[in-house]
Amino acid sequence: MAPGTPSGKYLYDAFAYDSPLEQKNIMSDIEEVIVYGKIPRSSIAIPTITGGMYSPDFMYVVRKASGEKELNIVVETKDVENKSDLRGTEKAKIDCARVFFDMLSKDGYTVYFRDQLNNKQMAQIIKDVLVE
Repeated sequence: MAPGTPSGKYLYDAFAYDSPLEQKNIMSDIEEVIVYGKIPRSSIAIPTITGGMYSPDFMYVVRKASGEKELNIVVETKDVENKSDLRGTEKAKIDCARVFFDMLSKDGYTVYFRDQLNNKQMAQIIKDVLVE
């Protein structure tokens, strides 16, 4: 937790984050974002090949150029510089989540799962999804 007031677009009235990169995401104010929030642990239970369950970090509702709004970005934030810096279990969880959300999309639910490392800003991830 951190003192202060989060952005008006943040879903909650208090900060909750696990890393400096997550704190930066909470404090940023991106024009296309309608609302965003940290996903509580275990609220989305994605089975993993490591035998456990996994829940991503953030969800975003964004406004498309047409004005349409939809929950369509789920983000896993890792405070590392490169994918090669991820531990094996972290990479496995991300890979399992990617398959999970791809299957949801095939079932008709538009959900984009992205990972965020230190070398990518949330604003860029959102802009990339909006042009897909």
